[in-house]
Amino acid sequence: MANIAVTGGNGFIGGHIVDELQNAKHNVFIIDVLQGIKKKNNFFKIDINDTKNLEKCFIENKIEYVFHIAAIANARQSIEDPVQTIDINVKGTASVLFASHKAQVKKVILASTVWVFNACEKDFTKSKNITLDETALIKPEGGKHFYTTSKLVSELLCQDFSSLKNLKFTILRYGIPYGPNMWKGLVLRSFVENALGKKPLNIIGDGTAKRRFIHVSDLAKAHLLSLSEKADNQIFNIEGNNDVTIGELANLVAQNIENTSVNFTEDSTRKGELNMDNFEISNLKAKKLLNWEPKIEIKQGVKDYIDWYKSNNS
Repeated sequence: MANIAVTGGNGFIGGHIVDELQNAKHNVFIIDVLQGIKKKNNFFKIDINDTKNLEKCFIENKIEYVFHIAAIANARQSIEDPVQTIDINVKGTASVLFASHKAQVKKVILASTVWVFNACEKDFTKSKNITLDETALIKPEGGKHFYTTSKLVSELLCQDFSSLKNLKFTILRYGIPYGPNMWKGLVLRSFVENALGKKPLNIIGDGTAKRRFIHVSDLAKAHLLSLSEKADNQIFNIEGNNDVTIGELANLVAQNIENTSVNFTEDSTRKGELNMDNFEISNLKAKKLLNWEPKIEIKQGVKDYIDWYKSNNS
């Protein structure tokens, strides 16, 4: 049993991580600027850029591990306000890392994203379909998106604090998360809201864009496993096993909600988003080192989410 702080612990992913940690009998302390949808004990309303108060909270509560989840996670929001994105995602990460160092925290676990693979070198000379793992090299021109850049810099900051301040880290690169309490803007929630509201599902492009979705409960379990010393100073891709096109996701929603129709549109604000047409991302390292793998298949996960949504939004 450990004392663990979770920044953004009242958010979509953070809330599930808090539940997973509490179920494992850890003492969990939530750091957030929002109260959240359900009241939890050990809640501290602290901005992650308030380094002094973070440090004080970590010291007073004898925090051993910090899960840094708080961030601007909406890619389109980062396009609209890159300054805020850098302030929260980059400066905020530096603040959490420095406060953790000062408070002698054992390790910080950073929420990153598979979007960073947009910035990775890809050699298609031998094959049109290649597999990338955590050793893939970053291109000098980067990922060409403010959100991607903010996460790349956050990862580099973890590396710097490790080498310069001896602060251990684990970086978890998320696939596309879905599940109960997901925020507006995530594709499955948008599809379900439209279908239940008798509106067409809006697909950007022709529906062939691929994603590897990961259920938030599987994602949360990876965080619990990342406490292991095996995960110290390591990067893991916490990615689904199978490609799912946006068109296929829409069909799964239509199978569960009658009279669902689909519209295909274009959206210029989606520039620079993750494009997995010619490559896939390996989650083999997490399977080997952490004995982690996703359990919930997308078909069941979509049905479960629709049932949850109906029960909680009626």
